[in-house]
Amino acid sequence: MREASHASGPDAGRRTEAATAAAPRVLLIESLDAAGSDRADARERCSALRGLRAVVRVAILNPGRHEPDVGSAAAIASSSAFAEWDTGPAGLAQLREFAREGRFDHILIAAATHGGGAAVRALPKGVPASWWPTGVSPAPGWRARFGFGHPGGLPPLVNGPDGSDRDRPGGLAWSSVGPRPAGRGRLTLWDGKYLLAPLALAGHDGSRLLAAFSGLGSEWSGLDLVVLSEPQPVFEREARARGIGARVHFVGQAPREAEAAWWAHASGAVFAGAGAVSGGFVLRGLNAGCPMGVLQSGAAGTAIRTWLERNGCLSRGPDGADDDAAALIARLLRRSPVVTEAVARGRALAAEHGWERTAARLTAALPWLTAAAVRPRTAA
Repeated sequence: MREASHASGPDAGRRTEAATAAAPRVLLIESLDAAGSDRADARERCSALRGLRAVVRVAILNPGRHEPDVGSAAAIASSSAFAEWDTGPAGLAQLREFAREGRFDHILIAAATHGGGAAVRALPKGVPASWWPTGVSPAPGWRARFGFGHPGGLPPLVNGPDGSDRDRPGGLAWSSVGPRPAGRGRLTLWDGKYLLAPLALAGHDGSRLLAAFSGLGSEWSGLDLVVLSEPQPVFEREARARGIGARVHFVGQAPREAEAAWWAHASGAVFAGAGAVSGGFVLRGLNAGCPMGVLQSGAAGTAIRTWLERNGCLSRGPDGADDDAAALIARLLRRSPVVTEAVARGRALAAEHGWERTAARLTAALPWLTAAAVRPRTAA
């Protein structure tokens, strides 16, 4: 009892205050700039940083946020657990004000866009900042695609200081995934079997997927194609023209819990979109045991395909060569031993990207996180 009384006295308060003062203050800016990115990513990254004794504030930079922000940056930031702004000039100005007034020791921009994207324009002067790569995105040159360069913006967190990440895109190396979810993730959201298109369809690749799906034959006549996208009139018309309009469904972007269910119960998934893709999004699909195919031909699709192939997570045709889209989809659906093996390797690969691994990587890349004290703060 004496010990408990002592711990709750003035000395304990002073010790707590000193410990808090010594902990680095970190602003995590989470950019929702890739397919599959979500506010839940910020919660996971925040937990990893707090596990390393950092005092963390989180700001969400959401290009899809259109409602006007009223009031000061401080008032907005205190109105919820995470502050959230648009990527427009007003949103970036308020984010800059928040970052300056918070007197942070370091700023981390979690973004798929190389160098940190739009958030870099909101950084106050004099505060050290780093880019936390969170996905793969279109970028000029193979060095940028695979995380070796950062054309403009901030330098990335060190990608594989031991050389183990030499051939891994930074946005995949720095992504993480938790255990397979319980609860709703175990229940299907669809009545019947379906092939999943995790990305909004785009261009020639989207048309290739629809053409391949329409040519699957009577064996798969009861299969639906579910696209995690808002309605896309161009592709809806194309589906009707191919005679599969009633079997192609645009169900909107999936929040994290629903996303888990879509991955878990799909007969297979095919990437046929464009633009940036969240690394965590790909890892969650692997973790759910969903057979994957990649038709996406842009820079992000090439990076994902190369990484999955290198790790044995994509199945090839009988002769080991690439085949057409219809053959790829049929192979996924039949779950041959080759596909089953690719699924097992995908789950093992996802297991290597657990949250504990991310915390260890942060310790190596940002040694000041575990320092006994930080430098005295000065006004920005």
